[in-house]
Amino acid sequence: MKIGIIGAIEEEIKLLMEEIEILSEETIGKRTYYKGSLFGRQIILVYSRCGKVAAASTVTTLIQHYGVDLVLFTGVAGGGNSERKIGDVVIAKKLVQHDMDSTGIPGALRFEIPLLKKIYFETEPPLLKKAKESAEHYINHQLEKELDLKLLKEFNITVPKVVVGTIASGDQFISDRNKINALNSQIEDLQCVEMEGAAVAQICYEYGVSFVVFRVISDNADENAHYNIKRFLEKTAGYFTRGIIKQLISELG
Repeated sequence: MKIGIIGAIEEEIKLLMEEIEILSEETIGKRTYYKGSLFGRQIILVYSRCGKVAAASTVTTLIQHYGVDLVLFTGVAGGGNSERKIGDVVIAKKLVQHDMDSTGIPGALRFEIPLLKKIYFETEPPLLKKAKESAEHYINHQLEKELDLKLLKEFNITVPKVVVGTIASGDQFISDRNKINALNSQIEDLQCVEMEGAAVAQICYEYGVSFVVFRVISDNADENAHYNIKRFLEKTAGYFTRGIIKQLISELG
Protein backbone atom coordinates (compact mmCIF):
# COMPACT_ATOMS: atom_id res chain seq x y z
CA MET A 1 0.00 0.00 0.00
CA LYS A 2 1.27 3.44 -0.96
CA ILE A 3 0.12 6.21 1.40
CA GLY A 4 -0.01 9.95 0.84
CA ILE A 5 0.17 12.11 3.96
CA ILE A 6 -0.78 15.78 3.80
CA GLY A 7 -0.75 18.66 6.24
CA ALA A 8 -1.79 22.13 5.16
CA ILE A 9 0.91 23.87 7.21
CA GLU A 10 4.53 22.82 7.63
CA GLU A 11 4.33 22.78 11.44
CA GLU A 12 1.57 20.17 11.32
CA ILE A 13 3.87 17.56 9.80
CA LYS A 14 7.31 18.76 10.94
CA LEU A 15 7.84 15.81 13.30
CA LEU A 16 6.90 13.39 10.53
CA MET A 17 9.57 15.09 8.41
CA GLU A 18 12.10 14.23 11.10
CA GLU A 19 11.02 10.56 11.04
CA ILE A 20 10.76 9.84 7.31
CA GLU A 21 13.66 8.16 5.53
CA ILE A 22 13.64 10.19 2.34
CA LEU A 23 14.45 8.28 -0.84
CA SER A 24 13.66 11.10 -3.25
CA GLU A 25 12.00 14.50 -3.40
CA GLU A 26 10.29 16.26 -6.27
CA THR A 27 8.77 19.71 -6.69
CA ILE A 28 5.50 19.81 -8.64
CA GLY A 29 3.25 22.85 -8.73
CA LYS A 30 5.45 24.65 -6.16
CA ARG A 31 4.97 21.84 -3.64
CA THR A 32 7.72 19.46 -2.59
CA TYR A 33 6.75 15.79 -2.36
CA TYR A 34 8.97 13.61 -0.16
CA LYS A 35 8.95 9.95 -1.10
CA GLY A 36 10.35 7.46 1.37
CA SER A 37 9.79 5.10 4.26
CA LEU A 38 7.90 6.08 7.39
CA PHE A 39 7.14 3.66 10.21
CA GLY A 40 7.75 0.77 7.83
CA ARG A 41 5.43 2.02 5.08
CA GLN A 42 5.94 3.52 1.63
CA ILE A 43 4.93 7.16 2.05
CA ILE A 44 4.70 10.37 0.07
CA LEU A 45 4.69 13.31 2.50
CA VAL A 46 3.76 16.87 1.55
CA TYR A 47 2.27 20.03 2.94
CA SER A 48 -0.35 21.50 0.70
CA ARG A 49 -0.63 25.08 1.96
CA CYS A 50 -3.98 26.47 3.02
CA GLY A 51 -7.36 26.38 1.33
CA LYS A 52 -9.48 24.05 -0.73
CA VAL A 53 -7.81 24.74 -4.09
CA ALA A 54 -4.33 24.11 -2.67
CA ALA A 55 -5.47 20.89 -1.00
CA ALA A 56 -7.31 19.62 -4.09
CA SER A 57 -4.28 20.29 -6.30
CA THR A 58 -1.98 18.46 -3.90
CA VAL A 59 -4.12 15.36 -3.49
CA THR A 60 -4.68 15.17 -7.26
CA THR A 61 -0.90 15.04 -7.73
CA LEU A 62 -0.61 12.33 -5.09
CA ILE A 63 -3.20 10.24 -6.91
CA GLN A 64 -2.25 10.87 -10.54
CA HIS A 65 1.52 11.18 -10.31
CA TYR A 66 2.36 8.93 -7.35
CA GLY A 67 -0.51 6.46 -7.48
CA VAL A 68 -1.32 6.49 -3.78
CA ASP A 69 -3.90 4.01 -2.47
CA LEU A 70 -4.77 5.95 0.67
CA VAL A 71 -4.69 9.63 1.61
CA LEU A 72 -4.27 10.77 5.22
CA PHE A 73 -4.95 14.44 5.83
CA THR A 74 -4.19 15.89 9.23
CA GLY A 75 -3.70 19.14 11.08
CA VAL A 76 -5.49 21.56 13.36
CA ALA A 77 -9.02 22.96 13.32
CA GLY A 78 -11.37 25.27 15.15
CA GLY A 79 -14.02 23.79 17.41
CA GLY A 80 -17.37 23.38 15.72
CA ASN A 81 -19.53 23.37 18.83
CA SER A 82 -19.39 24.31 22.50
CA GLU A 83 -18.43 20.80 23.58
CA ARG A 84 -15.15 20.71 21.66
CA LYS A 85 -12.10 21.74 23.64
CA ILE A 86 -8.51 22.44 22.67
CA GLY A 87 -6.71 19.12 22.34
CA ASP A 88 -9.75 17.09 21.32
CA VAL A 89 -9.33 14.98 18.19
CA VAL A 90 -12.01 14.85 15.51
CA ILE A 91 -12.12 11.94 13.08
CA ALA A 92 -14.20 12.82 10.03
CA LYS A 93 -17.12 10.49 9.50
CA LYS A 94 -18.19 12.84 6.74
CA LEU A 95 -17.08 16.16 5.31
CA VAL A 96 -18.93 19.09 3.79
CA GLN A 97 -17.95 22.36 2.12
CA HIS A 98 -19.66 24.98 4.27
CA ASP A 99 -19.05 27.81 1.80
CA MET A 100 -20.62 25.95 -1.15
CA ASP A 101 -23.96 27.50 -2.08
CA SER A 102 -25.42 26.74 -5.50
CA THR A 103 -29.04 27.19 -4.46
CA GLY A 104 -29.46 29.65 -7.32
CA ILE A 105 -29.49 26.58 -9.59
CA PRO A 106 -33.02 25.15 -9.75
CA GLY A 107 -33.32 22.11 -7.51
CA ALA A 108 -29.91 22.51 -5.86
CA LEU A 109 -29.59 22.13 -2.09
CA ARG A 110 -27.41 24.16 0.25
CA PHE A 111 -23.86 22.73 0.43
CA GLU A 112 -24.56 20.39 -2.51
CA ILE A 113 -21.73 20.01 -5.04
CA PRO A 114 -23.17 20.85 -8.48
CA LEU A 115 -23.39 17.88 -10.88
CA LEU A 116 -22.14 15.42 -8.25
CA LYS A 117 -25.38 15.91 -6.30
CA LYS A 118 -23.54 15.19 -3.07
CA ILE A 119 -23.44 17.22 0.11
CA TYR A 120 -21.33 14.94 2.30
CA PHE A 121 -18.29 12.78 1.53
CA GLU A 122 -18.05 9.79 3.84
CA THR A 123 -15.06 7.92 5.25
CA GLU A 124 -15.07 4.14 4.81
CA PRO A 125 -16.25 2.57 8.11
CA PRO A 126 -13.24 0.23 8.60
CA LEU A 127 -10.82 3.15 8.20
CA LEU A 128 -12.95 5.29 10.46
CA LYS A 129 -12.76 2.65 13.19
CA LYS A 130 -8.98 2.27 12.88
CA ALA A 131 -8.45 6.04 12.96
CA LYS A 132 -10.54 6.44 16.10
CA GLU A 133 -8.75 3.60 17.86
CA SER A 134 -5.37 5.04 16.85
CA ALA A 135 -6.22 8.48 18.24
CA GLU A 136 -7.46 6.94 21.48
CA HIS A 137 -4.29 4.88 21.78
CA TYR A 138 -2.08 7.96 21.40
CA ILE A 139 -4.03 10.00 23.93
CA ASN A 140 -4.24 7.21 26.49
CA HIS A 141 -0.68 5.90 26.22
CA GLN A 142 1.66 8.49 24.70
CA LEU A 143 0.40 12.05 25.07
CA GLU A 144 1.69 12.77 28.57
CA LYS A 145 5.01 11.08 27.78
CA GLU A 146 5.66 13.47 24.89
CA LEU A 147 4.14 16.77 25.98
CA ASP A 148 5.21 18.73 29.03
CA LEU A 149 2.51 18.97 31.69
CA LYS A 150 3.05 22.73 31.88
CA LEU A 151 2.26 23.02 28.20
CA LEU A 152 -0.84 20.85 28.52
CA LYS A 153 -1.99 23.03 31.42
CA GLU A 154 -1.51 26.17 29.30
CA PHE A 155 -4.16 24.89 26.90
CA ASN A 156 -6.31 23.35 29.67
CA ILE A 157 -5.72 19.92 28.18
CA THR A 158 -6.39 17.10 30.63
CA VAL A 159 -7.83 14.04 28.92
CA PRO A 160 -8.73 15.05 25.35
CA LYS A 161 -11.75 13.43 23.77
CA VAL A 162 -11.73 11.58 20.47
CA VAL A 163 -14.96 12.15 18.59
CA VAL A 164 -16.30 10.97 15.25
CA GLY A 165 -18.47 13.42 13.37
CA THR A 166 -18.74 16.03 10.64
CA ILE A 167 -15.89 18.27 9.56
CA ALA A 168 -16.84 21.41 7.61
CA SER A 169 -14.35 23.03 5.24
CA GLY A 170 -14.34 26.45 3.64
CA ASP A 171 -11.97 29.11 2.39
CA GLN A 172 -12.42 31.12 5.56
CA PHE A 173 -10.48 31.28 8.81
CA ILE A 174 -13.36 31.42 11.26
CA SER A 175 -12.92 33.45 14.43
CA ASP A 176 -16.54 34.29 15.14
CA ARG A 177 -18.78 32.23 17.42
CA ASN A 178 -21.86 33.63 15.67
CA LYS A 179 -20.65 32.03 12.44
CA ILE A 180 -20.10 28.72 14.25
CA ASN A 181 -23.57 28.86 15.77
CA ALA A 182 -25.09 29.48 12.34
CA LEU A 183 -23.23 26.52 10.84
CA ASN A 184 -24.38 24.32 13.72
CA SER A 185 -27.97 25.05 12.82
CA GLN A 186 -27.36 23.98 9.21
CA ILE A 187 -24.87 21.09 9.40
CA GLU A 188 -25.62 17.89 11.27
CA ASP A 189 -23.15 16.68 13.92
CA LEU A 190 -20.68 19.50 13.25
CA GLN A 191 -17.49 18.96 15.28
CA CYS A 192 -14.90 21.28 13.75
CA VAL A 193 -14.19 23.76 10.98
CA GLU A 194 -11.10 24.02 8.78
CA MET A 195 -10.07 24.91 5.23
CA GLU A 196 -9.10 21.75 3.32
CA GLY A 197 -10.57 18.41 4.36
CA ALA A 198 -13.77 18.33 2.31
CA ALA A 199 -11.86 19.25 -0.86
CA VAL A 200 -9.49 16.34 -0.24
CA ALA A 201 -12.47 14.05 0.35
CA GLN A 202 -14.17 15.16 -2.87
CA ILE A 203 -11.09 14.48 -5.00
CA CYS A 204 -10.60 11.08 -3.36
CA TYR A 205 -14.27 10.28 -3.99
CA GLU A 206 -13.99 11.21 -7.65
CA TYR A 207 -10.89 9.04 -8.12
CA GLY A 208 -12.10 6.16 -5.95
CA VAL A 209 -9.23 6.49 -3.46
CA SER A 210 -9.65 5.84 0.26
CA PHE A 211 -9.05 8.67 2.72
CA VAL A 212 -8.97 9.60 6.38
CA VAL A 213 -9.18 13.18 7.63
CA PHE A 214 -8.53 13.89 11.30
CA ARG A 215 -8.05 17.16 13.08
CA VAL A 216 -6.82 18.32 16.48
CA ILE A 217 -8.74 21.23 17.98
CA SER A 218 -6.37 24.19 18.33
CA ASP A 219 -8.88 26.94 19.08
CA ASN A 220 -12.55 27.59 19.65
CA ALA A 221 -13.07 29.49 16.37
CA ASP A 222 -13.74 32.60 18.43
CA GLU A 223 -12.02 35.97 18.86
CA ASN A 224 -8.95 34.29 20.45
CA ALA A 225 -8.48 31.87 17.57
CA HIS A 226 -5.55 33.71 15.95
CA TYR A 227 -3.43 33.57 19.10
CA ASN A 228 -4.37 30.03 20.10
CA ILE A 229 -3.74 28.43 16.72
CA LYS A 230 -0.30 30.03 16.41
CA ARG A 231 0.81 28.84 19.84
CA PHE A 232 -0.72 25.39 19.42
CA LEU A 233 0.97 24.91 16.04
CA GLU A 234 4.35 25.92 17.40
CA LYS A 235 4.32 23.73 20.49
CA THR A 236 1.78 20.93 20.28
CA ALA A 237 0.15 19.99 16.96
CA GLY A 238 3.00 17.95 15.51
CA TYR A 239 3.02 15.51 18.42
CA PHE A 240 -0.64 14.63 17.94
CA THR A 241 -0.10 14.23 14.20
CA ARG A 242 2.96 12.01 14.51
CA GLY A 243 1.56 9.86 17.30
CA ILE A 244 -1.81 9.19 15.71
CA ILE A 245 -0.41 8.53 12.23
CA LYS A 246 2.26 6.19 13.61
CA GLN A 247 -0.40 4.11 15.34
CA LEU A 248 -2.81 4.24 12.38
CA ILE A 249 -0.16 3.09 9.93
CA SER A 250 0.62 0.14 12.19
CA GLU A 251 -3.06 -0.84 12.18
CA LEU A 252 -3.39 -0.95 8.40
CA GLY A 253 -3.33 -4.35 6.72
